[in-house]
Formats: sequence, C-alpha cells, structure tokens
Amino acid sequence: MNFNQIAGHEKIIEHLKTSIIHNRINHAYIFDGIKGVGKKTLSKAFAKALNCCEGSADACNHCISCKTFDENNNPDIIYVTHQKRDITVADIREQIVKNITLKPYRNKYKIFIIPEADKMNVLAQNAFLKTLEEPPEYGIFLLLCENYNKFLVTILSRCIMFKLHPLPYTLVSDYLIKNSDITLEQAQLYSIYSQGSIGKAMELINSDEFRDTRDLAIETAVKLEDADMIELYRLVDDLKEHRPVLDQILEIMYLVYRDSLVLKQTGCRDKIIQKDKLIQTETIAKKAAIHQLINRCDSINDTRNKLSHNGNAQLLLETLFYKIKEK
Repeated sequence: MNFNQIAGHEKIIEHLKTSIIHNRINHAYIFDGIKGVGKKTLSKAFAKALNCCEGSADACNHCISCKTFDENNNPDIIYVTHQKRDITVADIREQIVKNITLKPYRNKYKIFIIPEADKMNVLAQNAFLKTLEEPPEYGIFLLLCENYNKFLVTILSRCIMFKLHPLPYTLVSDYLIKNSDITLEQAQLYSIYSQGSIGKAMELINSDEFRDTRDLAIETAVKLEDADMIELYRLVDDLKEHRPVLDQILEIMYLVYRDSLVLKQTGCRDKIIQKDKLIQTETIAKKAAIHQLINRCDSINDTRNKLSHNGNAQLLLETLFYKIKEK
C-alpha cells in the first residue's frame, strides 16, 4: 500500500507528500472521519513513506523498510492497542511513554499509529500530552478518530488535523467493481449504503446480517401498506428487537420510499436505487400518493435524528408508523 493506491482524499495526500519532500514533518497528526473512510489506510501509507529508504514523496515498496512494513514486521512502526472500552493511562505508559525513549532501530522515525485515539480517557490524554509536549526528534504520532472533539484542547493545538470527508458514491462504486466480484448494479447499491466509506461498503458486501436486515426493512415497508392497527403494533415489536441496527433499517425504508416516489413521479425504473427490489417498489408506488411518500421520507429522517439522541424506540416507531399510515 502506498499513496498511489488510495481512492480519494487527494488534497490530504498532496499535503502529506509535500511535507515529506520539503522535510516539514510535524510530530503529531490527527486523521478524523467516519468508520471505514480511509483513516488507517492513509496513516499507514504516510508512515510507510516517511521511513522509506529512498526518501521520496511515496513509498518505493522494495526497500528493507517498505518490505518489513508490508510484512507487519517493521520495528519502528508501533500500533497502540487497548483491551478495555477506553484507552487507559496504563496503555499509554506501557506502549508509548516507555517505547519513545528508545531510538529507532533502523529508520529515520519511530512512528506510533493510534487507532480509536478518541477513546483515550482524560488521564491517558494527560499522560500522552507530556510526551507530546517534548517529543524526541524521531517521534511521530498518528491519531485516528471519529470525533476529534473528545481530545483535550492542549492535544489538538499540537497536532495537524486532517478531516477525511465521505467519498463520492461514484468513486466508491468504481472501487468496488475493481476490487470485488459484484455487478455494476450491486456496486452502485452498496456505494449508497456505504455513506461514502469504502471500508463500510466492503464490510456490507460480505455481511449476511446486512442482507437479512435489508430484507426485513423492505418487507416491513411493504406490510405497512395494508396493515391494520394490530399488525402495525406487531411490526413495531418486531423492529424494536433489532435496536442495534434500527437506524440502518430506517435508512433502507427511506430508500424504498424514495425509489417509490421517483418511480411514481417519473415512471423511470433506471433512476431507482434498489433495482433488485423493483416489485416491492412498484407495489408501494401504486398504493401511496406522492404527498404521502414525501411525508414518509421526512418522518423517517426525523425519527432517525431522535433515535440518535437516545429517544424511546417503541414510541418513536409507533409515531412513525402512524404517520406512514396517514392518508
């Protein structure tokens, strides 16, 4: 893996390459973004290039440093791990504080990659800060996170921040076609579900659980069209049992109503997202009016927002389903 093999994030990569060429390397970097968007891939490519023996802007892939990196056997690249929910002060002291005093074994830099760095508790951050305030010339820290706001201001002030934005769906789709055995139609579908994350898209492709979740969501949307009050409450109870993936279920239902709306307004099947669920989409489009489908999409977005703030799942689902049934 090197910079040339990374999909997207061109401006960040250009910045990192320029810093290597002109030898303007900071001691600490934060890579912030949603899960699977490329933080770990980008940080690994940067670490590999920094210690490449050729000293160019990108890793050569054939020097001793690059080869040992690819074999996960480079002594000067340290991945900080943790066993508990948080990264504790003991983790920082054992894996960073003790280690940073030892000079690199054979490379220019000793690089610490810290996945889920925003899980450092306050004590751990303070312990890390002491090292960050006076790092040795050879010390580099790459902090990967999903929420940089959890860091102390004193840590943020000493780091260069890179925010990795979700990738365009077309880029994700192209990547999936090149790197997995799926059709163009499937690649386009998974790219939508990925929310701009290649990592998430690859995970979904291989997930039987996701396929079951998707079938449940679409089946629920179809059943709601003819459901009486007893059936409505039963559907609520069914979905309530899937709380960990409830947001995903609602996202899929949103796409069902979106496709039904597009089909009803344009009559064009090529413009719908979930083409493999055309029969279900046509069924809903025939039974629901345009204003109903618009209101359903708005109601689902509102429900997802309230669920993200720990709203009562049963009450929110009941309210949502009442609105879906409104004429």
